[in-house]
Amino acid sequence: MHLNRLVMWAIIGTGISSVVTQLLTIREFLTQFHGNEITISLVVFCWLLITAAGTLAAKVVKPNSTGVYGFMALFLGVWPLIQIMGIRGFREHFFSHGVSPGFYPILFYILITITPYCLLAGFFLPHSQHLLNRKGYPFDSGSLYVTDSIGDIMGGLMFSFILVYWLKPFQILSAGSFLLILAGILILWKHRSMTLIAAGMVIGLGFYAISLNSHVERLTLSDQYGQIVRYIESPYGRIVVSKEGPQYTVWESGVPLYWASDMASSEEKIHYPLSQLPRVNDLLLISGGLGGTLKEVAKYNPSQVDYLELDPHLTAAASQAGLIKKAPFLNVIHEDARRYMKLTDKHYDAVIMDLPEPETFQVNRFFTEAFFAIAKKALKEGGVFSFNMGYSPNYMSEVRRKKLSTVFNTTRRQFKHVKIVPGEEAYFLMSDRSLSMDIPALLREKKIPTVFIQGFYEGNVTQERIKTIQEGLDKEESINTDFEPRLMNIAFMEWFSKHDTTPWVFIFALAGVTLVYLIFIKWEEYILFSTGFVTMGMEMLVILSFQVIYGYIYLKIGAMVTAFLMGLLPGALAGQRWQAGSGFKILISDGLILLMSFGFFMWLFWARFDAQPWHLLLFSFLFSFFCGFQFPVVTDIIGEKQSPAAGCFGADLWGAAVGTIATGTVLIPLMGMKYAIFALLFVKISSSMLILLKYPARFGG
Repeated sequence: MHLNRLVMWAIIGTGISSVVTQLLTIREFLTQFHGNEITISLVVFCWLLITAAGTLAAKVVKPNSTGVYGFMALFLGVWPLIQIMGIRGFREHFFSHGVSPGFYPILFYILITITPYCLLAGFFLPHSQHLLNRKGYPFDSGSLYVTDSIGDIMGGLMFSFILVYWLKPFQILSAGSFLLILAGILILWKHRSMTLIAAGMVIGLGFYAISLNSHVERLTLSDQYGQIVRYIESPYGRIVVSKEGPQYTVWESGVPLYWASDMASSEEKIHYPLSQLPRVNDLLLISGGLGGTLKEVAKYNPSQVDYLELDPHLTAAASQAGLIKKAPFLNVIHEDARRYMKLTDKHYDAVIMDLPEPETFQVNRFFTEAFFAIAKKALKEGGVFSFNMGYSPNYMSEVRRKKLSTVFNTTRRQFKHVKIVPGEEAYFLMSDRSLSMDIPALLREKKIPTVFIQGFYEGNVTQERIKTIQEGLDKEESINTDFEPRLMNIAFMEWFSKHDTTPWVFIFALAGVTLVYLIFIKWEEYILFSTGFVTMGMEMLVILSFQVIYGYIYLKIGAMVTAFLMGLLPGALAGQRWQAGSGFKILISDGLILLMSFGFFMWLFWARFDAQPWHLLLFSFLFSFFCGFQFPVVTDIIGEKQSPAAGCFGADLWGAAVGTIATGTVLIPLMGMKYAIFALLFVKISSSMLILLKYPARFGG
C-alpha cells in the first residue's frame, strides 16, 4: 500500500481512537467522581485545551522521518490503555480514600492523566498534513479536517451503538485502536527497518495481551473497591459488589447504594411515611430497595410494590448477592422513574424515593417543581410522598439551610402539608392529608414492630430539633426547577467552600489567558474561536438537557457527542463546495447558528414540549453542520500559502475548550441555562459584528 494512503488511514484511525478514548475517559471520570456531570465539561475542556497546545506545537516542530511518524501512530494507539489504567490506579494515591476531592484537585488530576495522549493527538494531525505535503501529495487544511471528521464519526458510531453495549472498557480500547495500530506497523514496514518493525510488533501484541485480559481489568479496580465479588460494566454505569468480611457493599458509578449495617435507614424511610396511612395497598419505591427495605415494607401487607430501578444489571447483581429477596407483592420495573411516573395511569397510596443528595443533574431532576407535580399526580387522594436529605442534628450550616429551604419551598408549591422529620437524616413527608410527627404512636396503633424507631425515635426527633429546622427555613429562598437548578448552584458553591477555595480564581485566570491569546491570533481565526466556543457550549447544554429530561447520559453521552461530530463533516464539505463569496458564507452560517441558539432558548423556557431523544440528536447534527461549514471557508480566506491548519485548528480547539468550561462548569451551575445561552449568543454576535464592522467591503459577498 502506498505511503500516502497509509497516512490517510492513520488520520482516520486517529479520529476513531481519539473519540473512543475521549468517551471512555469521560465515563471513567464520571464513575471516579460519583456521577458529577461537571466532570464532563472538565474532561472535555482539558482535552480540547491540551490538544490545541499539541496542534500549535506542530507549527514549530516538524520531524521528517517516516519511522518517527509510524512510531507516533503506534504510540497514539497504545497509550489510551495506559491512560485508563493510570486514572484508576493513581486515584487512591492521589486522593484520600473515601474523601470527596475538590474542584482544583480533580482538574489537576484530569490534566496530568490525559496530557500525554492529547498533546500527541493534537500534534499528529497537522504533522500528517505536513508529511503528505512534503511527499508531494496535495492535501490542504480543509481535506485534513474532513478526513479527521470521518474517523471521528466512525469512532462515535462504533462506541455509541455497538461497543458500549457488548464490551468492557479495555476491550473497547482494543477495538478503537485497531486501525491506528495497524497503520503504524505498516508505515514502519514501509520504512524498511527490521528493528523498528520488531519493536512495533512487540508493542502491539503486548497491548492486545493486556487489553483483552479481563482479569487484568478487574485488578485495576481493586484499590478503589477492595475485594470485588461482582463487576459489571453496564451501559448505565459501573456496578461493583464488594465484600469486606461478611459485609457486602453495592456500588453504582462509584456511589455506595447499600451496605449491610443500614437498619436505621431502612426503618426510617419506610415507617415515617407509611405509618401515616390507614392502609397501604399500592406502593411505589424509587430506588433504595436493597437490604432490609422490603422486609420493613412487608409489615404493611401491601397488595403490590412497584420497585423502580433504571439499570437491570444493578438489580440482577443485587439479587445474586441476596440483597433483593423475592416477595409475592414485589414487581421490579426497569425504567427511568420520572418518565414512568409521568406516563403511568396507576395511582399509589405512597411514593417513597431513596436517592443520593441532589448534587448532580441526574439526581437534581427528582427534586424540582416539575417532578413534585408528577409525584403528586401519581398519588391517590390523600397519598403520601417522601424522600430524605442529609442533615446534622446538632448543627445546621448555611449551605444545609439553603438546601432544605429550597426543597421545602419547592414542595409547598404542590402539597398542602409538608413535614420534615429530623431523624438520622431529614425526612420530608408530603401530602394533602394532615400528617403526624408522633410516628411511634402510629406504629403502636397498627401493631407494627420496629427496633431502631421504637428504641431511638424519642431521643432523635425532639421538639427542639423540629423547632430548629422549622425556624431555620428561609421562606424567601428560590425554588428548584429543571433548567434553573438552584440546588446545583448551592452544591457547586458548597463544593468550593468545603475545600476553602473559590471558583473565581480559575474563572479570572482562564479569562486572562484567553484574552492574551485573542490579542495575538488572526481576526479570521477569531471566527473559528467563537464558533468552537458556541458549538461546545451548546453541546454541554444539550447533554445536560438530556440528563434533566431522561437521566441516563452515561449511556447516551456517546450518541450526543457523535451527533455533533456527524454534522461537522457534511458541513465542512458544503463549505468547500458552495461557490458563493467567503464573507457571505460566513455571515449566513453565523446567522443560522444564532437562530438555532435562540430556538433552543425558546424551547427550554417557553415552548417546553417533550423533546424525544431523536429531536436532540437532530438538533445537534444541524447545529454542528453550520459550525463545521465555517472551517474550510476560513482557511480559504487565509490561504494555504500561510499554512493555516495549525492556527485554525488551535483557534477552533481553544474556543471549544473555553466554551465547554464556561458553559458546563461555570454558567449553568452558577446561573442556570438561560444565562448560559445568552453568553453563547453574545460570543457569536461579536464574531458577526467584527466581520461587518471591520471588513465590510471584503465581506460583502
